[in-house]
Amino acid sequence: AHGLSGDAADLLTPFMFVLWQYTTSPVTPDDVCEIGIRITSGPNAGDTHVSLTEDGFAYTPGAVHGGTVLEFDPGSFVLTAFGRSNAGTIRGERAVADRFLNIFFRI
Repeated sequence: AHGLSGDAADLLTPFMFVLWQYTTSPVTPDDVCEIGIRITSGPNAGDTHVSLTEDGFAYTPGAVHGGTVLEFDPGSFVLTAFGRSNAGTIRGERAVADRFLNIFFRI
């Protein structure tokens, strides 16, 4: 079983967006999407807007409006980013969430 202490998860949460930038598989036109990531608790709680384009992965902290949003607690977010679990709550289109979550290679 995989699990993280709250302190470790809180510390690692902001770095997971950088990890995703460098573990993105090549993006095809069919993979292009925009998605919101919502961290629901801890000192890094908040929303981040993510763009996945043929040029790569980009993220901007800030509110997400409409569209598909993935919600995570800090531990689930870190474990998902490392590819150790498939977690999170999908708000919006499941196909967009699946396409986004399956574009990263596991480390």
